[in-house]
Amino acid sequence: MHEFFGNPETNIDMILSIFVYGTLKRGQCRGAMWPVEPQEVSAVYTHGTLFDRQDYPAMTSGTDRVAGERWDFRPEQMPRVLDVLDAIEGANQPGLPDLYRRVIVGTWELFQDAEACPEKGRSRAAYTYHYCREPLDDGFTRVVSDQSLGERGNSCVCWPIPRS
Repeated sequence: MHEFFGNPETNIDMILSIFVYGTLKRGQCRGAMWPVEPQEVSAVYTHGTLFDRQDYPAMTSGTDRVAGERWDFRPEQMPRVLDVLDAIEGANQPGLPDLYRRVIVGTWELFQDAEACPEKGRSRAAYTYHYCREPLDDGFTRVVSDQSLGERGNSCVCWPIPRS
């Protein structure tokens, strides 16, 4: 498991990144909803299980490489960013059941050499959102990789899924 839950070396106050894999990515329908400009946006992946539905994706814990973007912010920006994204994702809203829950995951640069075994190297912690219920029960289908991103064979799953 590559999540950072319960890891005493992970200082939650120091996490300054958000990993997004769906509608909050640049060019997607919610890509303009970020409350502040990031310092940087990088192509990265994390580990999880990605699901698709025509309106939006869902991710749960898992071992697939899920491609997305890591948005990096300054410390003073993070409280506002998290408040806005929690509202968008239906997480941590008083009196309402969670649709997603905010979790901490490791991220790795998407196009680094696969032979270097990046999972054993340095990762960067980021917040992301995992779906709270069983995605298959809510009409999602699992995304399975049939392609590689990059030249080095780093096989990843990603959203959106091309529709025929």
